[in-house]
Amino acid sequence: MTSFISDQDFTTPAHTRAAGPPPYPDFSDISSRPRPRTLPLTVIFLAAVWLVVSAVPFGYIGAGRYDMFWNDAVTGITLAVVTAIRLLKPGVTGFAAVTGGLAGWLLMAPLVLQYGWSASTWNDVALGLLILTCAAIGPEPQPR
Repeated sequence: MTSFISDQDFTTPAHTRAAGPPPYPDFSDISSRPRPRTLPLTVIFLAAVWLVVSAVPFGYIGAGRYDMFWNDAVTGITLAVVTAIRLLKPGVTGFAAVTGGLAGWLLMAPLVLQYGWSASTWNDVALGLLILTCAAIGPEPQPR
């Protein structure tokens, strides 16, 4: 009967016994590997979070403008989910168009919902332009 200790080779150094890749990553070819450009998607995600969070301080509910509150909340949550999918699954296609459509809606919402000239109008227009710009320069989906 053998035990764990008796099956081990203690005379050969560990670095020569190890079979397989080294325990540290090989960074020798890091510059030759293609890297996805995730900065624009990260900016879109942060803008979507700001869109949801900013609905409260702008006081839509206090002014009785539930349509503006729900517009920003639903658009922000949808943008955050779509962008998270694009960040986690880079090969998925079709979500770039959804991002562009939601940014276009943010640009049109003040006119359609008749916000008037308020801070919420400037917030939606600025975020719409930022998201549309980041969606245009963002990574293209790569076929798998």
